[in-house]
Amino acid sequence: MKPMNLVIIGSGNLAHALGSRWLHSERIATLSILARSQKFLSQNWDADLQSRVTYDPKILSTAHLIVLAVKPKDASTALHQVAEHASDSAVVLSVIAGISIAQMRSVLPKSGIIRTMPNICSEIGRSVTGYSVNGVLPVDREYACQVLGELGDAVETPESWLDPMTALFGSGPAYVLEFIGNIINTAVTLGLDSDIARQLALRMVVGTSELALTEPALALGDLQSRVVSPGGTTEAMLHVLHTSRWPDIMESALKAAGSRAVQLGREAAAAVKPQ
Repeated sequence: MKPMNLVIIGSGNLAHALGSRWLHSERIATLSILARSQKFLSQNWDADLQSRVTYDPKILSTAHLIVLAVKPKDASTALHQVAEHASDSAVVLSVIAGISIAQMRSVLPKSGIIRTMPNICSEIGRSVTGYSVNGVLPVDREYACQVLGELGDAVETPESWLDPMTALFGSGPAYVLEFIGNIINTAVTLGLDSDIARQLALRMVVGTSELALTEPALALGDLQSRVVSPGGTTEAMLHVLHTSRWPDIMESALKAAGSRAVQLGREAAAAVKPQ
């Protein structure tokens, strides 16, 4: 399939992760980043990526695929920039938390729209990404799915799944890093070197995930039981977690993230006005 022009609107961490991954993609003819401020240039990111930054929305007229990577509060401005400057044939791929396809459609009645939420692991091609498609021609759909696939594992889902998926998997790296950070901090209090503790903790999480992936039919509890010996250290740790209501705390945290995604969408909807 012929490489096409891609423009990312946004200058935050996710825009950087996406741009870094797509920077040398053979599927992308030109990559541009439409920024609103100097934030992108102030991050000391890759010089080649920074050289793609522009502040002129007219760049959108050259785009075949436009990626909306702004905060929900900036969604209206970005959508109206697309409406004013982009071709109706351009496909809009949104990674804005909580903004529905219907809200985007009210501003972009003719555009093909894909709503998705990758995470920062996109930078190394290890994101997990759900996406929903609306009004996209088959050839454009195939192209967009290939570009999404470069970010990691991508699966098409009902749009109703995307708010909870944003909380679970878009925000997910933060939960995992919080857990790993706790392990490292405790290791240091027990006398381990912090660099060694970090290396071992990270490799433990990767190894555990890879082990679970090799046995997809096995329940995680059954896999966990291989580690637990009656009266042993693992059992002592799990006892503290369960008596501290760790599962309830995690469920509450995940639901709070999901509720916030919906709330952000509602707040932004008030500002997203039709053409």
